[in-house]
Amino acid sequence: MEHVNHPSHYNQHPAGIECINIIRHYTCDIANAIKYCWRAGLKPEMGMEDAEKGIEDLEKALWYIEDYRNKCHTAGCQHRPLGCAASVVLLKLTGHNIGDVVIGYEKNVAIAIGGLLRVGIISEHTVYAVEEWEYWLDEATEAIQQRIADIKNNIKN
Repeated sequence: MEHVNHPSHYNQHPAGIECINIIRHYTCDIANAIKYCWRAGLKPEMGMEDAEKGIEDLEKALWYIEDYRNKCHTAGCQHRPLGCAASVVLLKLTGHNIGDVVIGYEKNVAIAIGGLLRVGIISEHTVYAVEEWEYWLDEATEAIQQRIADIKNNIKN
């Protein structure tokens, strides 16, 4: 039952943080994007190399970011980023700050998760403009795209 309640691809974090303890405070799309970045390359799948699975997970994260972006633009989204204040709110909610969460990840994955943590945290605590929200989404997207390119490059070599 441990593989269901506490799967290794969600609790191998160097700081001992389990993914669910962070993402339960986020909207569905942002939580899923964080989840797929968190586990990229850690969840094996029959018939796929780890690198291929990592790319697939990161592409799923991009899909959720785009879905969030589209819903927010068309539905007048109420969720706005917190910038640096996100770390304080996250610490209050989970006992971990953004630095705790991104430690141990490859640079671009850490950048992506950090940006997503800033975008999606509890909307009622927000004071920032849409431009900053877009900035963090763009930063996360670019970092994920760069990580995918790096993985593909490593596969070739």
